[in-house]
Amino acid sequence: MENVVSSWSTIAATVLTPWAMVASLSKFLIYITSLMAIGLLLFRMALPRAGDEISNTLRPLALAAVILAALATVSRVLVQAGRLMDDGIAGMLDPEIIAISLEGPLGQSTYVRLGGLLLLLIAVLARPVRAPATLFGVIMVAGSFALTGHATREPQWLLGGLITFHLLAVSYWFGALPPLYLLAHPTKDAAHAAEVADKFGKQATIIVPMLIVAGVTFSWYILGGLEKLFGTNYGIVLLVKLGIVSIVLLFAALNKLKFVPDLAQSAPGAALRFRRSLRWEGLVFMLVFAITAILTTSFTVPA
Repeated sequence: MENVVSSWSTIAATVLTPWAMVASLSKFLIYITSLMAIGLLLFRMALPRAGDEISNTLRPLALAAVILAALATVSRVLVQAGRLMDDGIAGMLDPEIIAISLEGPLGQSTYVRLGGLLLLLIAVLARPVRAPATLFGVIMVAGSFALTGHATREPQWLLGGLITFHLLAVSYWFGALPPLYLLAHPTKDAAHAAEVADKFGKQATIIVPMLIVAGVTFSWYILGGLEKLFGTNYGIVLLVKLGIVSIVLLFAALNKLKFVPDLAQSAPGAALRFRRSLRWEGLVFMLVFAITAILTTSFTVPA
């Protein structure tokens, strides 16, 4: 019991320092905005049956996600500069320290992500080049996360590939929530909403197992064994994240087995129940991203 209390005290002390909280917040914003931008555009490509009306309705959200992701990416660099010098706002705005921050993996990740976001911006605004701009843009944005942090360990080619695929799958799932939510509005065609949701669910039955395999393989390689999962602060926080992920999987199962079939049959209140489930699913996704931001910002992988 004393060991458990000691571990949580250490974790709290690590997470609640000012710079750690600011750095985690900046990364949390990057996750939300970048993955939403990727996911919305992937959904438009993978499920065109959702219709142009939904696509046009969500265009402002996709545009906002791209712009905010770029701003969050820049803010991450400024936070890192301030963290290096521990000099508050002055350190964050020091050109020399910013240049130093951009020399390493953070700089590579930043440049690649901003380039990918530029392509996603083009995909949102220019319909004729939407498909190629989306394809290259989502790969660049997802791949940018593999250029820094835990994915840079050896074997880097494998870990980088795993994290890129993992983020593409997560972003498609996360980005599907807003269009499905709009489609399931009580005033819209429930049969159409159920058809699109059912197709997404069939895709998810393939994507989710691959997502789990990628995540487990990545965690195994960076930890090297179960003893570090249960015996280190990094492992404890990772377990918390896995527990929250299991809640997302539960909502996904409920949607596929209960709420979408009810929607297809136009059961009374089916649309409202499905939309409520999607709201909770989105909230739990936010918790997953928050834990991931803390884990990748404030904790190092055990040697």
